[in-house]
Amino acid sequence: MDFFAHQDRARMASRRLIALFGLSLLAVVAAVNGAAMLGWLLIGGGTRWPAYFFATNTFATLLVVFGGAWVELHRLREGGAALAERLGARALDDTLPLHRRLRDIAEEVSIGAGVPVPALYVLDDVSINALAAGERPGLAAVMVTRGALERLERAELQGVVAHEVAHIVGGDTDLNMRLTGALYGLCSLRMAGFRLFGSAASGEAGPLGRLGFPRLVALVTGVLLSAVGMLGVVAAQILKAGISRQREFLADALAVQITRDRDGLGRALRRIAGEQPVPLKSDYAAMVSHFLLVQPTGLRDWFDTHPPLRERIRRLYGRHVPAIAAAQTGSGPPDEAAPAQPTLAFVRVAPPSPNAAGPNAPQAATEDDPTLPIVPQVGNGAGVDASALITHIRSASLGVETAGRWLEALVAGHATDEPDPTLRQTLHWLVSPAGASLRVPLLELLLARIRRWSSAHRRDLLDRCRRAVERDGHVQSAEWIYYTLARHRLSPNASVPARQRRAPTSKRAQSRALAALFAMAAAVGEASARATRDELAEAAAMLEVPPPASTPDEVGTTELALALDTLLGLPPLDKPILLKVLARLARVPGDPNYDAFLRAVAAAIDCPVPRGAGQQLGARRDGPVAVA
Repeated sequence: MDFFAHQDRARMASRRLIALFGLSLLAVVAAVNGAAMLGWLLIGGGTRWPAYFFATNTFATLLVVFGGAWVELHRLREGGAALAERLGARALDDTLPLHRRLRDIAEEVSIGAGVPVPALYVLDDVSINALAAGERPGLAAVMVTRGALERLERAELQGVVAHEVAHIVGGDTDLNMRLTGALYGLCSLRMAGFRLFGSAASGEAGPLGRLGFPRLVALVTGVLLSAVGMLGVVAAQILKAGISRQREFLADALAVQITRDRDGLGRALRRIAGEQPVPLKSDYAAMVSHFLLVQPTGLRDWFDTHPPLRERIRRLYGRHVPAIAAAQTGSGPPDEAAPAQPTLAFVRVAPPSPNAAGPNAPQAATEDDPTLPIVPQVGNGAGVDASALITHIRSASLGVETAGRWLEALVAGHATDEPDPTLRQTLHWLVSPAGASLRVPLLELLLARIRRWSSAHRRDLLDRCRRAVERDGHVQSAEWIYYTLARHRLSPNASVPARQRRAPTSKRAQSRALAALFAMAAAVGEASARATRDELAEAAAMLEVPPPASTPDEVGTTELALALDTLLGLPPLDKPILLKVLARLARVPGDPNYDAFLRAVAAAIDCPVPRGAGQQLGARRDGPVAVA
């Protein structure tokens, strides 16, 4: 997948949304004025319409549409959780095995994708469906139907969750939230007409009656607004379809790249294809159909918000694969509801022996094959097994003191306080070069659990980590990186939209911030001075900021923190480009320390880690950058 082409498509989609909304609004305004003129001719007895008649109608229409859009976006300002509440979804209950399985899967997929674990909800619906929503990763939520939880196998549910996380990574959820506001605005006229007609028909005064208009005027106005509002509804459906279709193909592809398991998502889609479409049982469901994994109705052509399921399945497998008949789809909980062996499904491992036996034997990873199976890997083959630590982290009995010890060990490298000798040995190994590849995944897993706790607990744990990092009076770069990752995952500000947290910054300030960031990146990635200079110049050109004259010889942690706060103000679509260029400074592709650095920077600037950012690809803007 060409990364920069994907970014260009995202920009085009945003511009298309604005253009289509503008055209739809013009059509609605014209229809309202036409209906108002007709209504005046019917009621006014042929008298000429008053001054500013059309201007008043236009202003009132714009007020209703933009007011409705603003009200809806204001309702959704809390992110995906607000949308979940509108749909009637419930937060996960960790006492239920199927809910615990969903949380485990979401943690694995999110950590592998380089985003915070989203808030998780269950929709009480028998169909197999899911959706993701949220303005940005820190505010995202994933909702899964009860039917998907009960009838999908673990690998299939993992593919479904990966598809939704792919929408978060690709920035689709932000666009969909704005699209929902636009749709609500376009449908507001019809809703206003229904309310006006209903109040007049029931004998209530209504808004027009309180202004002194006769009841007949209210009835006619309500009918005309409802009729004209249908145009807004039709425009909203076309608008949804025009924006959403291609993004489903991209999310399917990215889901396979995240899980390395084509058949998981493929089988889930095949199960859905073998069933009759069932609309979600929610009054708000029609407004968010573009969020869903699959379209729950039988609409076709212009009103389709999703490409045909058969085409999605064909693209996944590269050939036609039949649907799984409803009779073959189980109705009870899958066998894997509570796997006995904890896994780190997000950890990439070295290619195994080609003689590995069995139908599910892992295959060597290649750059052109994104469909590899997920490989559980929790040990290093030298007597150290992280399974016990994973089990403890995922345990409902995990306490603040225990979490604090482990967080301090993974962030600052201090594992001597752990009383359990087995866990102490595991923690020592994780912070050593031998276990470095598992340090970030285990830290992310622990942070995902702590993130659900109260802000007071999170603040206390961060203070403990800060004291541990500053214990010797000198902050090492590695300690600062892990602490920065923890701080931005757990900070109370993480739930505040980026535009509310950042101060306006100048291009010059962003240029200085780039210089400081690339100086630290060069030190962590052991890049040469020439490579650093070239990549910095390219990043400045692509981000349209003045090229820095040079990078500082040394960068303090305070200066780097200020640089990250400055770069938080970059446009959302520019941030992945910055991370892609930064990724190429790693001297050794896949270096765990540099991977941690990239994750910390991504968390600080409110951006998912782009797929393949951990690989030294050496590509430039004029050539495709693979998303692996």
